[in-house]
Amino acid sequence: MEKLEIVKLFLSNGLQLTPQVLERLFQNQEIIDKILEFAKQRGAIIIDENLLEECLRDLKMETRLEIKVVYPEEIREFSVEDVARVLKERFNILSTILQENNKLQNLTSLSRVKRLKKGEEATVIGMIKDKTTYSVSIEDFTSHETIQLDAKVVEKLFYDDVVAIKMRREDEKLVGDKIFYPSLSFFRRQTLPESEVIVSHSEIKVGKEVFELAENEVARVYIGGFKLFIINSKVIEKYTREDEKSIDVLISLIERRHLNPSFFLSRKLYKKDLFLLDEIPDTLIVTHAAEPLYKPYKGINIFFLPEGREVRVKEKRIE
Repeated sequence: MEKLEIVKLFLSNGLQLTPQVLERLFQNQEIIDKILEFAKQRGAIIIDENLLEECLRDLKMETRLEIKVVYPEEIREFSVEDVARVLKERFNILSTILQENNKLQNLTSLSRVKRLKKGEEATVIGMIKDKTTYSVSIEDFTSHETIQLDAKVVEKLFYDDVVAIKMRREDEKLVGDKIFYPSLSFFRRQTLPESEVIVSHSEIKVGKEVFELAENEVARVYIGGFKLFIINSKVIEKYTREDEKSIDVLISLIERRHLNPSFFLSRKLYKKDLFLLDEIPDTLIVTHAAEPLYKPYKGINIFFLPEGREVRVKEKRIE
């Protein structure tokens, strides 16, 4: 609306505007209906800047950020079929991400690999079900195959990882020469919360609001559109080899798009798998860390939080 139309609208409702308020309404026309309603409720005749500010404060309270904390719900009793179902669901999600994030040439299913002739190449997506020093057993829920790989590559793979392997047929053997993970895009923009968010081991503060945090292996906190994930350092320790740094292990798990991929190690099932990075957090906090650490990685602000300390998320620092 033009300024004259705004003036006419308010006059038709028995209201007058000061020049300063008219200018602000012209620049922010999405609030006009709310201002009209507020002024009528107050019995106002003239809307000046004081009344406008009072209305905007009320609007801010109305549109207060929705804050939601989500914890894992463990399935205490489960069958072999339950495990297979959960792993297949994970496989379907991560195989789709693998195809979206990588240019996979000659992609085929494991059930068709037997048709490959000597020297022919293909790329398969599967879940790691077993491994030896120089090979992995991989399945995609249509079939399974054994693929030979370099020992250093095999060493870095975890049971139940979902990966793509570029390979070729050599006589009776399948030999892999490259591994692809679901991974993250390099082009994710870093996002910070609108209000200061302070996280300790026992609570999270958003502005003036305080929420208690229960002790869990993993949790997700949604603050409006801002996503904050929390993981216990004990989970990362399960995947840490001698002389490895925790931050490097965490980044390798992020690249897998799963923070606790091996059912062989976890032995737990959940109604919703919060370790699965089907959505990417803006901030990831590792609790019970040995040392404080901040590291940005592909748009994620990562914090290692020792006990007795707190993270100021917006300021990107640990106190």
